[in-house]
Amino acid sequence: MTSRTIGDRLRPWGGIFAGTFGAGFAHQLGVDSTLQDCTVGSPLIVTIATIAGLVIVGGGAFASWTVYSAEGETAPRRFIAGVSLMTAALFAIAVILPFIAAMLIPRCWQ
Repeated sequence: MTSRTIGDRLRPWGGIFAGTFGAGFAHQLGVDSTLQDCTVGSPLIVTIATIAGLVIVGGGAFASWTVYSAEGETAPRRFIAGVSLMTAALFAIAVILPFIAAMLIPRCWQ
């Protein structure tokens, strides 16, 4: 029986784990800057939060892609990586759509 490192065991789940963190980070920073305290909010903060969230989600998706596209991977790991990639795509949409809404409907920056 071969032992794998923790990073190798978690790599198929990267899109789910990192996607959750990235979407949550972008959402919290965006909401805090636009809805909770309009005195410190600006389009720059929302843009930085969106880019950071997308980078985190993309990193997790890339980790899952390395497992999904690798030859010699077991079927369960490929399945988990595929589901994780689809989940990362949903998280990316969840980061992008509020950004578009914040830019089109500026509540604080009127």
